[in-house]
Amino acid sequence: MSMRKILLATVAAVAMTGSAFASDLPSRKSAPAFVPVSTFSWTGFYAGIEGGADFLNTKARNSVSYDRTGGLVGGVVGYNYDLGNKFVLGLEGDAGGVLGSDKTVNGVKVDSNYYANVRGRVGYTVVDRALLYVAGGVAFGDVKYAGTTDDRIGYTIGAGLDYACTNNLIGRIEYRYTDFDKANIAGVRVKQDSNAVLVGLLYKFGAPEAPVVAKY
Repeated sequence: MSMRKILLATVAAVAMTGSAFASDLPSRKSAPAFVPVSTFSWTGFYAGIEGGADFLNTKARNSVSYDRTGGLVGGVVGYNYDLGNKFVLGLEGDAGGVLGSDKTVNGVKVDSNYYANVRGRVGYTVVDRALLYVAGGVAFGDVKYAGTTDDRIGYTIGAGLDYACTNNLIGRIEYRYTDFDKANIAGVRVKQDSNAVLVGLLYKFGAPEAPVVAKY
């Protein structure tokens, strides 16, 4: 065998050996970046507190108008179901006291003491943890006129924004209109409605752990 053939065979053997050795070495290529992405579900029961200002208007048949401002302090319970397509359905109840809403005109005092509502809700998730919603349902309350208290049933509609600060804590701001129509109190036809602005803090029970999605 000529020297040239020996050299070529040697070079080929070294090259093959080097390739096999290199294939056994650990790869220096970086592992793909793993970024946890959390998702939030609105499904579940919740309860909390709410408070705000109530701007009431009470009108008697004799055209006397009582524009009043009171405070609202109460509690909230409800349930949401997240449809998974950004829409959320819910049912909610709340109740509380009306504070400092009395007013006297021409010697006649008007006041209100409590409020309660049962409402259905339809929400839309504008971003991952922000839920814009509308709500409406049955309203309960009282109108006190000239020393006589009349318990009323009416309707309420409103809209608001819930924001999930964590998987369990939800902040809220809401506008609410309530109408108790007209009814006789002490022989006088009295109508009442109100516009309220409230804020709330809710606790969502049993929030499932957010699934983790790999993002590369």
